[in-house]
Amino acid sequence: MPALTDKIFLPISIFVLNVVLAAFKFVLANAVGACFAIYAMRGCEYAKSVGWIRSAGYRGMITTSYNTFKRKNVPGSVKLALIVAFIATLVANFLDKGISSLVHPGFRLGQPTKDVVVSPQAEHSGIFFGWSFVVPGNGSVVGTMKQSLNSSIANPRADDGYVYSPVISEYTPVCTDFEFQFEKEIMRNGSGCGWVKIYFPTNFVNSPIKTERSPNRWSITMASSQLDSDHPATEQPASGYLYFVDPTSFDRKANDFCSFKEDYRDNYEYVRTTITKCVRDNGDIAVVAMTATRLISYVAEFDSVAAKTYSTYHSDDLLSTMNKTIRTKAITAPPVQEPHNLMAEIRVANSTTEAFVCGVYEKPDGDVSLCVYFTIAVHIFKQPVLNDQIQGAIDRLKRLVQFANYHMVLEYFPELTEDNTLAPISTKKMRNDTVAVADYMAQIGSSFFANFYEKKVYILYDKAEIETGLEIPLWVLIAAGIIMLVSFCLWQLTHWFVGPPHTSSLYSIVRTRLAETSGTPFPRLMRFKLPLTFEDVYLLPDQFENLPDETETLPDETGTLPEDIKSERVQDKENK
Repeated sequence: MPALTDKIFLPISIFVLNVVLAAFKFVLANAVGACFAIYAMRGCEYAKSVGWIRSAGYRGMITTSYNTFKRKNVPGSVKLALIVAFIATLVANFLDKGISSLVHPGFRLGQPTKDVVVSPQAEHSGIFFGWSFVVPGNGSVVGTMKQSLNSSIANPRADDGYVYSPVISEYTPVCTDFEFQFEKEIMRNGSGCGWVKIYFPTNFVNSPIKTERSPNRWSITMASSQLDSDHPATEQPASGYLYFVDPTSFDRKANDFCSFKEDYRDNYEYVRTTITKCVRDNGDIAVVAMTATRLISYVAEFDSVAAKTYSTYHSDDLLSTMNKTIRTKAITAPPVQEPHNLMAEIRVANSTTEAFVCGVYEKPDGDVSLCVYFTIAVHIFKQPVLNDQIQGAIDRLKRLVQFANYHMVLEYFPELTEDNTLAPISTKKMRNDTVAVADYMAQIGSSFFANFYEKKVYILYDKAEIETGLEIPLWVLIAAGIIMLVSFCLWQLTHWFVGPPHTSSLYSIVRTRLAETSGTPFPRLMRFKLPLTFEDVYLLPDQFENLPDETETLPDETGTLPEDIKSERVQDKENK
């Protein structure tokens, strides 16, 4: 149930709103008049004038109120009624303006329909050209993915006035526990229904030492051959395989693995996520999201540089433990006969793996460490294909190759501090973002399919029309409805049960009085002339406007000026 502060969308235009507010104002004004009709019926002889004076406008009301308040013989209740009349008139005239100020333009999406978009692509550096997207420093990585999948690159023929969202659907996990292999060392974890292997190309390792620090936490040091003395193993991009069967099995087939790699471009301060999706011929879908960032420093300065680079340096034991490991293991130590120049701190939990890997090489001015911190999130699942066109593309690809994989890159724009320096990187945020990316890509599942052989991308969208309208807070809508309903009821009940002359205007009363004289039916518009004539009948004689004495007789039905008017005029004359 929506809260009273929630905004309600109304599919109406500004014109319709103005019509509704005009009706609201009309009903409210008549309700105010009904209140004064009730007051006139029960009040004193001034009561009817209080209701009538509202037709004189604000200036007339202010002038009348000022003159009335100077007179001592007017009851206090009448003076209070004048104040109430003035305030009620203001409220009736401006309440609709207040409601209008709380209404704002808005939109909502209509009922979506399914629409598959096939867009031609150009390949560049192992991915389709343009499929590398920037994530703002404090932005949402999933939000960036949604925008990228709705960009002109993915959907070049989007119709104006519609929103395209990739169709998400439920999926059935095939494997949730993975074993992790770093180089030649395997870290056992879970049931072992899937295997994730990470290695650095052109690297040969030996003399490994593996230390298990907890059931899902390991430290590894090893000697690593290098291309030359100035190029450590970690200078190469980390690459990996996701195996669907035991990688040591002799029965392993070509379609039993999915390859992925780190997106590395020789700049250390950036964080990048590589998303890889593989489709097996048995219908299994694998999603691998790998987020990595790099750090370079002298070994002697590793602690201070890492603390400035990573905001979680002291709270993440992968980072803090490496400081000790890199100082003690990057030298020859028995029984190893060669220096250990490749070190890794690893943590594996279900389908998520985190590792901090450092390579050390010699420089004339001191040993230098080049490290890479990465997080890997993996999903293997089954999901029905929701579109025949996408299913046909998958079937055609099966006849050509055993599997297909696709890469998408998300590059995080670094956050800046107040002094325009790079903000420290949070490894916790890296892990959470990587898991979120893998989850979202798994939800898209079969709605997104990239075919490198056809150089096409297939995306199944929910296509929804944008409906424009107005947004209004729920409490305003309820209050306005109640006010309008109560005002309408009050107006109608007063009309039926109080009736004229209390509900009539001065014009109506005069017209009723002159109906017999004019010989025309009531009501209709009457001709008015000066001095003070309706339908050529003098409402008051001309002499009344220029009486030489305020106490003169008036040629009306009584023959004399009423005593109370005489006394008021004498008093006004004395006051002057």
